[in-house]
Amino acid sequence: MTDKNRLLRLQGDIEEIRNRRVQQFVLVCILLLATLAVVAVFSGQLSITVYMTICVVLLCGTLLLLRRGQTTLASHLILAVALYCIFQSMWDGSGLRSAAVIAYPAVLLLAMVMVGPRSFYVVSVSMLLYIVILSVATMNGWRTGTEVTRGYLTMIDHLAVLAASTFLIRVLASDLLLLLARLRQELVDVEQSKLAAEHLANHDKLTGLPNRRMAEQLFVDVIGQSQAENASVGFVFVDVDNFKQINDSMGHARGDALLQHVTETITQQLRRSDKLVRIAGDEFLILVGGLRATDDLKRVLDKIIQAVATTVVLDGVSIKPSISMGVAIAPEDGDDFSSLLHHADVAMYKAKAAGRGRYEFYRTPLPVVD
Repeated sequence: MTDKNRLLRLQGDIEEIRNRRVQQFVLVCILLLATLAVVAVFSGQLSITVYMTICVVLLCGTLLLLRRGQTTLASHLILAVALYCIFQSMWDGSGLRSAAVIAYPAVLLLAMVMVGPRSFYVVSVSMLLYIVILSVATMNGWRTGTEVTRGYLTMIDHLAVLAASTFLIRVLASDLLLLLARLRQELVDVEQSKLAAEHLANHDKLTGLPNRRMAEQLFVDVIGQSQAENASVGFVFVDVDNFKQINDSMGHARGDALLQHVTETITQQLRRSDKLVRIAGDEFLILVGGLRATDDLKRVLDKIIQAVATTVVLDGVSIKPSISMGVAIAPEDGDDFSSLLHHADVAMYKAKAAGRGRYEFYRTPLPVVD
């Protein structure tokens, strides 16, 4: 799994928790409204039964949105349905004395925690404004309520209590969200630090290539894929010719620059599926999977030899580098990392002995006959 995918999975886990909590809230609301609708049927309040049934259907629709991952849209719809239920219950029932008022804090908390501050303020203003509208409508006879009120004093009492409750919920929810945001960031930072540490442990700092530690795992992946395709793997040991002399005479900075140049040059000649690894110092390893014929690998190696041998200027000094390569083929020359590395190393020294700037294939020694 790549570093990016692991961070995305972490974010996905957080979003999944949020989605699950919203679903639980919806299920509770559906159960509550369905119960109230049944009670309304037996009490003969058919109008209440109708609008509560509509709300249940809408909430069922939010469950479909949640399953599709549209948590924000579903949350907005839930808020709208909840407010409608509260407003309608207060209008048809006992107004400011209605039990529906008890649901206000829960809706405020849902708006703040699950949707965001903007929705919280919209819900808060809507509630306060509706209390004013309801009070005015009751006092002017625009609605017939069952409650006993003290006129504007009742409205002021409710506004004051609701405003204070809103402020407390806003403060507490803000602190909670701030802590959750910090926790989320801590989780992301820890995951990023872990990924960075793993990357440093498995990659060469100078070239950015996978290192010796990572090479065996890459080999397992490449040979596994090639075996599934009934193909071979080219195991190529690379050594930069005369690197010690270059490093000693021209300085370590130019030596490092040369290694970076060789890395970039070889990489440009390889396919995405091929792997280049820095074993140590000026030694590299190339894993070429999916080989159908040796000539396919020879063409790649010829391109690499030619590309690397091009003169390059490093800090004002012209250098014409060259590399020697030894090649072992899996599974013909072995099927485990250690034996293939040894055979490729033997072939590389044959290339050195033959004049450098070339490659040689490993040849199994003939058995000694007494």
